[in-house]
Amino acid sequence: MPKIIWEGNKSRFGTDHKSPPLPENAVKLRDADGFIAKALPYGIAPVLICMLAVFLKAFINREPPIDPLFLIPAFIIGSAVALPLHELTHAVCYPKGATVWVGLCLRKAAAYAISYCPLPKTRFIIMSLAPAILGIIPLVIFAAAPIEWKPLLTLCIVPAFCGLISPCPDYMDVISVLRQAPANAVIRDSEDGLYFYAENAAQL
Repeated sequence: MPKIIWEGNKSRFGTDHKSPPLPENAVKLRDADGFIAKALPYGIAPVLICMLAVFLKAFINREPPIDPLFLIPAFIIGSAVALPLHELTHAVCYPKGATVWVGLCLRKAAAYAISYCPLPKTRFIIMSLAPAILGIIPLVIFAAAPIEWKPLLTLCIVPAFCGLISPCPDYMDVISVLRQAPANAVIRDSEDGLYFYAENAAQL
């Protein structure tokens, strides 16, 4: 297990811990600022998938699958899925010996899990996509549960939306890594953005 340090709610997004220097052969994948806004288009497909699930459930059963009385607790669960649980799922994917700082910025309705530990390309992709399971599981339950269980359906579909939409920046990072980083690259976060490089500069 990595060393996970909870930093609580902060007035600004991100940890105050400084990243170590990058090697000279490091190539930037994205900037640290503004990437969340740039990632919004990557949420279109998850939204459409969840909306399709709701539509099909209603169409097949000829009645809406949502119980309005359970919407507020569903949004509370969804907020937990989209913020702290999402980041903790990232954090546990780092190797033993890595330090991961996890925190919230409620002012911006955002959370973070930041580590300066370099990850091999495959492990970085797994780490990035791991929080999507927090949306996939409730979506599967929503699809499988009978229409009579509307409280459960409501408590599942809202977290499914939140759990599949919140990894938008992660989807964007994974696509960038798949397109730009060679198989032997390692990926590392830093204060000014995400980079890839090879342990041996001649390998790139």
